[in-house]
Amino acid sequence: MKSLHKNITLLSLGLIFGLGGLFRFLPATAAEEVPVPVIAVNPDVYYPLDEVLYLEGNAAPNFIVQVRFQKQGAKPINFSAKSDSRGEWVLAEKIPLGSGDWEVRVRAVDAQDKEKVSEWSNQRVFKVIVTGITVGGVNIKFAGLTSVIIILLLSGLFIIIYFKNRVRRLKEALLSKEVGEAQESVREGFNQLRQNLLDELQLLESRKDLSKEELVRKEQALRNLEGLEHNLHKEIKDIEEKI
Repeated sequence: MKSLHKNITLLSLGLIFGLGGLFRFLPATAAEEVPVPVIAVNPDVYYPLDEVLYLEGNAAPNFIVQVRFQKQGAKPINFSAKSDSRGEWVLAEKIPLGSGDWEVRVRAVDAQDKEKVSEWSNQRVFKVIVTGITVGGVNIKFAGLTSVIIILLLSGLFIIIYFKNRVRRLKEALLSKEVGEAQESVREGFNQLRQNLLDELQLLESRKDLSKEELVRKEQALRNLEGLEHNLHKEIKDIEEKI
């Protein structure tokens, strides 16, 4: 009987020590898992061209905090921060996110053992509003861009009006020159005819005894002279009206 009791005791001790040795080779238990970090502060609205994106939270002390930004249809963007001895971490970056609703999650990674990684935290959602564009590393606000476009349009309109007026004035100057040349040509023609009539009248008047035929010619010359002057003014007026 004593021998049986002794054997049972030895068997129990063997089981205890055997299990203890086995536990040393088992994976870490749930109690040793890395705690999930927390996002304590995040923006509701973020303006990439105007602001720095600021996140703040808590994690295991002296751990690397991986931060992931996600948006439907966009490639995830990753950043990292490090918690201090009190477990507090901060991310402050000027991140060029596109417009829309973005999700942010974090997880903790042991700086000494990268295999020790926590689960991803619950998502935080914030809205991104883009107020301009970036050209060659220069941020241009939509309001400023609109002002530039308006100025360019007004400048273009001013240039168009200026050149239209310039062309109109040139056309008027050319027309005025043409009118002057036409008037001068008509005057020269009529003056030549007038001079011929005057010469004929002077010749007739220089003679004292005029025949009946010569008197008729004199009267006809006077009528032609009056008609010529009338036609001269009429032709000049017609030229001005047509042009």
